[in-house]
Amino acid sequence: MVTFCRITLPFAAAVIIVLTTSCTQPTGLVNVASSPVEDRSLKTLHDDAAITLDINETLIGEKYSDLFAEISTDVYENIVMITGTVKFPQNKQRATRLVQSVQNVKRIINELQVTDDYSPRAAANDLWIETKLKVKLLGTKDIRSINYRWRSVKGVVYLIGAGRSRQEISKVLTVIRQTEKVKKVVNHTWIRPPKTM
Repeated sequence: MVTFCRITLPFAAAVIIVLTTSCTQPTGLVNVASSPVEDRSLKTLHDDAAITLDINETLIGEKYSDLFAEISTDVYENIVMITGTVKFPQNKQRATRLVQSVQNVKRIINELQVTDDYSPRAAANDLWIETKLKVKLLGTKDIRSINYRWRSVKGVVYLIGAGRSRQEISKVLTVIRQTEKVKKVVNHTWIRPPKTM
């Protein structure tokens, strides 16, 4: 069941998010259908969902529709990570420009791979890795996997999110590195500052 955490988005907008994320993001709706147990505030959840919506609305528009099936975006605390494969270097630059046009984005991490060699078998392997990681990270003690987002592209896993400690992030990275078929991990995580009273 999909829960939108009291994020006040119009129903049509929510439907667009669900449809576009399910098409372009193999790890599923966790980016949008976030749980209240996350460490992000409700305002940040709302902002991230709004950024996701704006990006996906732009992707289904005429100017960038050719990138729709090629790129995935993960938004965490107003930071956007772009992953996937594109055939031409200029499309990597176009993806950055697309995200730059969206309000409230603090930083863009563009990890698009430029290649014309991305087979259905490679895509299936990436989906397997992402699904396997979801199960492993969820089942590992002292890891709050809901605070992380990950993508696999040709066996390279890109990670974004905020850990509660250096030890937690280290454990997450170890789990990923020890997962079958993972060739490399690119870490874009940070340690969340402790909450002040």
